[in-house]
Amino acid sequence: MPENPERRAHPVDEAAFDWVLRLDRGALAPSDAADLDAWLKADSRHRGAFLRARALWRSADRVAAFRGGAGAVPEAEPAPCRAMGRRRMVASAAAVLAAGVVLGATAGPGEAREPARFFRSGCELPRPVRLAGGTFRLDRTSQLVCLMRGGRIYGDLLGGRVRVDWRQGPMSVRAGGVEIDTVAASFVMRCDRDGQSVLLLEGSARLRDVAGGGTHMLRRAQWARLAPTGRWETGSLSADDLDYVSAWSHGRLELRAASVAEAIGTINLYNDTHIHVADATLARQRIDGIFSLTDPETFARSLCRMFHARLVTSAHGLELR
Repeated sequence: MPENPERRAHPVDEAAFDWVLRLDRGALAPSDAADLDAWLKADSRHRGAFLRARALWRSADRVAAFRGGAGAVPEAEPAPCRAMGRRRMVASAAAVLAAGVVLGATAGPGEAREPARFFRSGCELPRPVRLAGGTFRLDRTSQLVCLMRGGRIYGDLLGGRVRVDWRQGPMSVRAGGVEIDTVAASFVMRCDRDGQSVLLLEGSARLRDVAGGGTHMLRRAQWARLAPTGRWETGSLSADDLDYVSAWSHGRLELRAASVAEAIGTINLYNDTHIHVADATLARQRIDGIFSLTDPETFARSLCRMFHARLVTSAHGLELR
């Protein structure tokens, strides 16, 4: 499936997630159960990694492909989604994939062993994960599992946010109760405590309500969100807004009348060097512009020029005075 191999994570984490996948497919044979028990007892780190992987795997409903049933794109004309008003999707700046783990999804009797991949994001500049039909970019603190089955790519966003730029071939990505199917599209998908949402940047895709079974066709600049209450909201964005909400996937921090405190809080999320501001008046000042997510020093110096502040480097980071 991958066009080029990704850096592998620690082998303990890889083995733990492999065991979780095997258990999810059904009861283990006695010999396999004995192997798992021996592996868990061999090292305390094994049990910790297994518990983390199991909690992550159980954090959201899994796509059908991971449980053995390959979901198909509905053939019928899509029914309209339950639109409940317009909601603007404003995204914070974000960052990159930190590690890709190549795993083996255990097959049932008579099935071929199929490759699965687990990705988790870190705090660096977004870097594309290249698969056979396109690329994925993960926001910070995001997790994604994907595999290929029957010629289709299946993805499951366990949490966070991902941008998908898909060129060719059938693919499905699910986040909680929302699933999107396409053969060529660019979109941003999000899954967090506020619900699940999809914003289509280019192309077209079919959106499915996993619980209700209804479908809805999304076009460029349209979005849909499923709230934790089960309520659907839909709307569309302007071309400028599309660039604004997807700026993170290009390593940009775009600000529109944001307070200095908000801007600093965002850029600090994605850098080891933090900016601090003690002056409450300065923290409340508003700022517009486009900046790099990975250059806090240049950003801090820009704030100094705009608001006549002084920049001091200390053991705590960059201080604006």
